[in-house]
Amino acid sequence: MSGNLRIIFDNISDTASLTATSEALPIDYVKRAGRSYTWRSTDVGEQTINGTFASPSYINSLAVLRHNISASGTVRIEFLLSGSVVYDSGDVFPSELKPLGEWVVGVDPWGTSSLSLLPTQQFVIWLDNVILADSYRITINDASNPDGYIQVGRIFAGEYYSPEINAEYGLQLEWQDFGENRRTESGSLRTINTGFARRVSFGLDILSPQEFSRLTLAVARTPKENDIYINIYPEQGGVLEASHAFLAKRESNYQTVNNQFDSFSNQLTFNEV
Repeated sequence: MSGNLRIIFDNISDTASLTATSEALPIDYVKRAGRSYTWRSTDVGEQTINGTFASPSYINSLAVLRHNISASGTVRIEFLLSGSVVYDSGDVFPSELKPLGEWVVGVDPWGTSSLSLLPTQQFVIWLDNVILADSYRITINDASNPDGYIQVGRIFAGEYYSPEINAEYGLQLEWQDFGENRRTESGSLRTINTGFARRVSFGLDILSPQEFSRLTLAVARTPKENDIYINIYPEQGGVLEASHAFLAKRESNYQTVNNQFDSFSNQLTFNEV
C-alpha cells in the first residue's frame, strides 16, 4: 500500500441510509458539514452505526471524524456484502496513548492520548485492496467516556486517491487562528473570536498521463462546494499524521501544467471545513 498522501474525494457514506443504536442527536447529522452538527448517543452503552448503500459500491477506506471516543474506547469497522462480512477491522483503540518517553508520572493521567490537545479527533482505516460492499457497520464501546455519551461529527467512506509520486517538498500547513487581538480604550489587550482551521497547499509535480487522467476525473466530480477528506501522512501516526489530516474543501482552481514530455504538474490548496 502506498504511503503517499490520500484523498477521499467522493464520500459514498453521504448517500447511505443510516441507523444508530441511540440518537440524542440524529445520526443523519453526520452527513452535514457544519461543526455544530454531530450524532450523539443517549448513553455510553455499546453503540452501532449501520450504513446501507443504494447499490454495491467499491470501497477501501473509512474515516470517523470529530469523535469524542476516549483513550480506553474501541472501534470496530466491518464492511458487508449481501449480509456477509467481507472485511472486519476487529476492535481497535482509535486514540493513541502518550508513549512512555512523553508520559509524565504524577502529571499525566494513565491512558492519556497524545492527540487530545488537537482541535479534532479522527480514526481512519485503509485497506490494501478495493472491495465490493453494500453496507458498513461501526461498533463503538466506550463505557468510561467522561462525557457520558458518544459523539461523531462526520463519516467518510469510499475509494481514496493517492498519487504514484508523492507531493513535492515545500508542502505548507497553516493553522489559521480566528482570534483577533484588540486594544480597549484603557489600553488592555483583549481577544475576540476563537477557534482554528487548517489550510494545506502542495504541488504534484510529476503526473504521468494516466495519473493526470485519474486526478482530473476525481476533481471533476468534486466541485469546491463538496467536502473531501485529506490525509497527507497516512498511517504515520502521532501528531504528524493527525495535524495533516482533516475534512476540507478545495480552495484552488484546478490547473495543470504540461511541464515536460508525458508529464504534468499542478498546485492544490484545501481549507478545513
